[in-house]
Amino acid sequence: MGDSESDISVGDLDILKDAGADMNAWIGNLRTVMKFKSHQDVTVEKLSKPGISKDTLAKILFEGYQMVYSHRNTCESSRVGVEKLKSELIAAQRSVVKLQQQLLASQEKLLENQTAQLEEMSTVVDTAVDKGMRSYSQVLSRTIKDSVPVLSEKTLKKVVQEAVTDEDRSKNLVVFGLTEEKSEDLDSKISSLFDDIEEKPSFEALRIGEQSEETNRPVKIRLRNSDNVHRILQKAKNLRKTSKHRTVYIQPDRSPEERAKHRELVKEMRRRASEDPDSYFFIFSGEVCHRDKA
Repeated sequence: MGDSESDISVGDLDILKDAGADMNAWIGNLRTVMKFKSHQDVTVEKLSKPGISKDTLAKILFEGYQMVYSHRNTCESSRVGVEKLKSELIAAQRSVVKLQQQLLASQEKLLENQTAQLEEMSTVVDTAVDKGMRSYSQVLSRTIKDSVPVLSEKTLKKVVQEAVTDEDRSKNLVVFGLTEEKSEDLDSKISSLFDDIEEKPSFEALRIGEQSEETNRPVKIRLRNSDNVHRILQKAKNLRKTSKHRTVYIQPDRSPEERAKHRELVKEMRRRASEDPDSYFFIFSGEVCHRDKA
């Protein structure tokens, strides 16, 4: 609204607040003098009752007049400002309606263009079929022949399988260092592990790898979604502060290629740590990072 005279300023709002306080003070004084307990007690009959002097009533009336007179200009200015605000609001609403109409017109035009393109594509395909290309696969292969290399069925299956596997893996965790017994309640162990980092997700857990008396097999944990995985991985470092699970590690479920890359990163991190013992090295976002030791 800029700096127009009819705008309600912060000062106007403060004066309105003061006016309200003055009105409440005057009403309170009237009720005290007249010994009224509530607003419902204020009536013409009770104001006219014997025992209240005309001087007292005149004084109260005069105080009310002075209060109204002192705030009349502010009230009028505020009224004008509110009227202007209403006018500007109506104008803004009209602008919004106009913009919505323009957007709908643009969407209709876009839809018309898309429909025309689809009809043109349909005509091209129909023409190709009329010339003897009787199947969709023939049309597709001829269309992309000069620009895209042909993928074998085996290659396509591999790509799809890897995509599905990556999606499934994003919901998994792998736990290392969790003690293993011949007869164990694995779900209870995992629940206890999650309790230490204040998480209670729904999960499925199983040991992976060949059983051995010398080592504890890792545990693969399946969660409902990747958000739970991300949140638990962020808290996993807190296990080092616990007494029961300080030697337990939680890691993402990596693919063979990711595991190989991670091993190389670990080797690089250890090498750099041995060369620079005054810095703390760690792996973040696929890179070896460092900071000064606190």
